[in-house]
Amino acid sequence: MMQVLTNRELVQSILEFQTGVFYQVRPFIQSHNRLLETLHPLAHHAKALTTPAVPDMARLQLHSELRHAATYVSLRQSTLLLEAVGLFGQSFLSRIYRCRPCLVDSTVLALAIESGNRKVVAFFHDHVVKSTPDVFKIVGAMNIAAGHGQLDILRYLHEQRPDESGCTTSAMDAAAANGHFTVLKWLHVHRAEGCTFHAMDRAAQQGSLVIVQWLHENRTEGCSTAAIDGAARAGHVDVVQWLTRHRTEGCTSAALDGAAQSGHLAMVQWLHNNRAEGCTTHAMDRACESGHLNVVTFLGDHRREGWTPYAMASAVRNGHVDVVRYLHEVKGVPCPLVEVHMAKCNRAMAEYLLQRRTLQIYRGNSSRNCTPVRVT
Repeated sequence: MMQVLTNRELVQSILEFQTGVFYQVRPFIQSHNRLLETLHPLAHHAKALTTPAVPDMARLQLHSELRHAATYVSLRQSTLLLEAVGLFGQSFLSRIYRCRPCLVDSTVLALAIESGNRKVVAFFHDHVVKSTPDVFKIVGAMNIAAGHGQLDILRYLHEQRPDESGCTTSAMDAAAANGHFTVLKWLHVHRAEGCTFHAMDRAAQQGSLVIVQWLHENRTEGCSTAAIDGAARAGHVDVVQWLTRHRTEGCTSAALDGAAQSGHLAMVQWLHNNRAEGCTTHAMDRACESGHLNVVTFLGDHRREGWTPYAMASAVRNGHVDVVRYLHEVKGVPCPLVEVHMAKCNRAMAEYLLQRRTLQIYRGNSSRNCTPVRVT
């Protein structure tokens, strides 16, 4: 027996067949398992899902809460593993993979790609693919790298796994959407997947004029009306002007509606003067709801679409006294009943509504003595 135990090669061979956890990673495994304890309060959800008496909507809510909780815990566990690898090196990851391979999963790979951790990505390529050949395709590795601007990871995946790296048109679309111009041009030169019209749409929505111009000059996918609609909502006047001059897709009434809701007066004015799509009552309604008085007055003075009762009700609810004053005193919109809205508005709004109510009482009953009501 002593001869066996003192023979290093024999002991190593024996240990290869034993299950267990390396003592160096035991504290990590304990911390990793403690994260699972956060799911224990939701154990009754799982039990309730097996009960036929639970209504369908309640069952759907329980399932949603369980799914989101499990996703959150998985992200926390994967983040913990990557932090440990950052502290203790690749040998730590190797030990974890040998004793708990299930912990080195696709979530870890996705997070490693997002953060540009090439060593962990290389570990998956060298070791994990032997047991899970499609792991890079499953997570859409190149798509993730492109969306997060990780050009070094893209190059590595392109060199090591050109046909099994999970690259689709979403790669260029995501790079354009997130403003990663260098990545976008690299994909255009080195990959054949191309992109879709969503690339220019999303670049326009983010205000990336240089990317919009490049896509226009170097790609043929074009864009849709969502390009100007989204750029207008975000207030990117320069992008909207350029698209109007160089593209033919145009826009919809959602452009002016969105610009009004977001409070971009310059954008609203430009669309009013240079585009013919107009807007809907949503423009005035949402501008009132958001308290954009300058936009509200411009629409009230220059547009004919009007508004709905939602405009006054939402302005009262959100405490926009100046907007309510404009609607009531300039546009003649009746003030809502004080009794209905007292519990839904702030003090300044309540005082204004009570003041207007008192004035109406005085005007309608000039021969009677009326005592003003004040908010205390």
